[in-house]
Amino acid sequence: MIATIPLTKPYWGKEEADMLLRAFQTTTGVGDGPYSRKLSGRLERLLTVGHAFPVTSCTHALELAMRALGVGAGDEVILPSFTMTSTANCVVLAGAVPVFVDIDPVTYCIDPDDVEMTITHKTRGIVVVHYAGMACDMEKLGHIARKHKLFIVEDAAHAIGAKYLGKPLGTLGAAGAFSFHGTKNVSCGEGGALVTNDPILAKKIGIFRANGTNRNDFIKGLVAKYHWIGAGSSYFLSDLLASLVLVQLTKLRVINAARRKIAASYANAFSQFSGKIQLPTVSKGTNPNWHIYAIKLPTIAARQRFVEAMRAAGIEVSLHYVPLHSSPMGKRVNGNKRKLPITEDVAATLVRLPIYPGLTERELEYITTTARRILKKI
Repeated sequence: MIATIPLTKPYWGKEEADMLLRAFQTTTGVGDGPYSRKLSGRLERLLTVGHAFPVTSCTHALELAMRALGVGAGDEVILPSFTMTSTANCVVLAGAVPVFVDIDPVTYCIDPDDVEMTITHKTRGIVVVHYAGMACDMEKLGHIARKHKLFIVEDAAHAIGAKYLGKPLGTLGAAGAFSFHGTKNVSCGEGGALVTNDPILAKKIGIFRANGTNRNDFIKGLVAKYHWIGAGSSYFLSDLLASLVLVQLTKLRVINAARRKIAASYANAFSQFSGKIQLPTVSKGTNPNWHIYAIKLPTIAARQRFVEAMRAAGIEVSLHYVPLHSSPMGKRVNGNKRKLPITEDVAATLVRLPIYPGLTERELEYITTTARRILKKI
């Protein structure tokens, strides 16, 4: 057996180390320093978006979006149950109620039809999650949002570099939240960004993110001093971490191309089992970044056998989200107590396989050979 193969790891090298040392030597590391300002510009160009704000995490980006959009007590926000707790906590922390809906059985993204069924007079908006870097059906969701006068916030934590109908994911709604967590395609350990094309919303984001001050106007030379002008908190990404993201973004095409190649190898290796397991399907108009490669086993027992056998062979595989609507907190705050059968089935049978640029050909061959041998017995 070869050494344990992890599920994922950052694609860091000498360039990141050199940049971090340079930032360490030339800045204080505080937020909105020279590297943060360069990062904002780089993200705006990459995503063709008007405003990009580096923040401490995608979690904080989502919280910031809810605050800037004025979500509060008495409001409901619709979101998938199959997601990270951050997607719901941003709503709860704003004083509103998260309403959980089901997912599409193929993409594992939010189901637009279920969204429309749950809209009430209290609904303010929708948070969509581009799971695994696959796009939600943004055309249909956009139509629903316009029809009911709702905002859309994109949880694009998985989606840096992915596109829908040629447009970057995270730029199709009122705001988009990205993650630079150590497990993501572009990473700095902990970090994120919030982007928007709406100048009025950007102004509100800038104030709340800067402890409720007009610090951004001060930095731009628009005011002589900055003042406390509203509610807020400190969501600045350290300039040290911003320097790492800058380097990572120069590697984005290489990173996503490597992931795409691994995904193609998996698809080819497992095609013979298409009647037994469900492989990822790229929906029409989507150009994914392959943040995750997951297969769906036929039963809970089959998944358990597959996971145990893969780990015994030194290959780390992982389950994913526990559905939020079934969690203790979800049951307390849920504004929609329907069962979500697709979410529950996917959560019970999905398995994530290793995927990252540093995965060698030898390791990939070992993973696929081992997985095929196990699948033949299931």
